Amino acid sequence: MIQSNMYKYLSILFEGRERFEEEALMDKNQDTNETEESLSGRTGGDGSKECIYSINQRFKHFSDWLLDIMATGDLEAFFPAATREYAPVVDEVWKDPAIQETYKRRGELDSLPDVAKYFLDKAIEISSNEYEPSDMDILYAEGVTPSNGVTFLDFSFDNRSSMSETYSGNLDCPPPTEKYQLIRVNSKGLLDGCKWLGMFEDVRAVVFCVSLSDYDQMWPRGKNGPLYNKMLASRDLFEGLARHPSFKDTPFILLMNKYDAFMEKIGQTPLSVCEWLTEFNPLKPQNNNQALALQAYYFMAMKFKELYNSISDRKLFVWQTRARERNSVDEAFRYVREVLKWDDEKEANMYGLAADESLYSTELSSSPYIRQE
Repeated sequence: MIQSNMYKYLSILFEGRERFEEEALMDKNQDTNETEESLSGRTGGDGSKECIYSINQRFKHFSDWLLDIMATGDLEAFFPAATREYAPVVDEVWKDPAIQETYKRRGELDSLPDVAKYFLDKAIEISSNEYEPSDMDILYAEGVTPSNGVTFLDFSFDNRSSMSETYSGNLDCPPPTEKYQLIRVNSKGLLDGCKWLGMFEDVRAVVFCVSLSDYDQMWPRGKNGPLYNKMLASRDLFEGLARHPSFKDTPFILLMNKYDAFMEKIGQTPLSVCEWLTEFNPLKPQNNNQALALQAYYFMAMKFKELYNSISDRKLFVWQTRARERNSVDEAFRYVREVLKWDDEKEANMYGLAADESLYSTELSSSPYIRQE
């Protein structure tokens, strides 16, 4: 799957390169006609003008061949042998200046994931007969989980694991008594009417994941529908779940994911490209992405909290995650357990405190549930 995806990423870059080259050459021709001056430029083998997006004939043949395969849907037919055979070419093409210039405009490419560079940088290693995916490779790999429907996973926190609050290092300790069932629902499955959500009336918590870096991304609404901002789509889906009768008394935990990718992007693309976030106005100009990203993160967290507050009289719990970092995932799991514990204590009124007086206050000012960086 990883090997196959590597060629898919390259095909997206090839398509983008062709488009950018065509646009650049059209601009050159237009300038030539307007000024009636001949422009100097490199000349390819067919006598055509070139630009920074132009590639040599060998790479052009490889590009045409791969795009033809992708168009026919026969990509799997030439694996695994072709993986090894074409690995040096993939590595060479990926390093070509034209492809690197194309990658710089990756925000304009359709469906190029942020993991593309990670795998294309390792093209030779990935294509080897001896290649065994590392833990990080598996985390970065796309397509591991089903694209639609529901996935169930039963698990518990082993007391011999550092994930456990009662970790003692004793390998002879008894097995944990508290068991969990994680029910993963893909967003595409939720969009199909949500008619079966009634089966989740007894869930203890809804963990809703939002990618922070989606604020400037687009995706088709429906199978062949118009493009729609992904952050707006996440907002609409979140609102639909929050309003569903099955979750009226269920705590909601919002995990705001991909903070690292968000921090890299926020300095280049303003938050205001998403119409829901146009009110974002940094307190003062920021000279580094880290400070700007933190302000933007707080702003987005409050937007979701305000939305949830307009629907429910419960508090929305918010946590920041970097799902490809083990420590971040561990912290998120511990956080979810704390929310469940707090919910139990609140119901039992163990401390005799009103909900808003809880040690687990979710107000922005105290910030235990909007993680400080």
